[in-house]
Amino acid sequence: MQTVSIQKANKLSPSVKSGVEELLAKQIDDDEEVSVIAVPPQQTPALPNRAALAQRLEAFLNQRAEKTIQVSDEEIDTAIDEGVDHVRHSHG
Repeated sequence: MQTVSIQKANKLSPSVKSGVEELLAKQIDDDEEVSVIAVPPQQTPALPNRAALAQRLEAFLNQRAEKTIQVSDEEIDTAIDEGVDHVRHSHG
């Protein structure tokens, strides 16, 4: 099971924001989003493959981000809310 958290940087506590900046080795702007995913060890690839997979994931996420650059935060929030409502009602 994966655990995912997505937060706007301006909603993070100063200590958490500082920790994220230390991990990324760069400062993050208040309007940036920070995503964290915890994956169980059995799903983690062997060490030699991690760097290549991380690069592929980053490229994929950057490509996806470019496609949504024109979409407002409000539209994204609405789509997420609709999806959550759909899942809640279809599994209720």
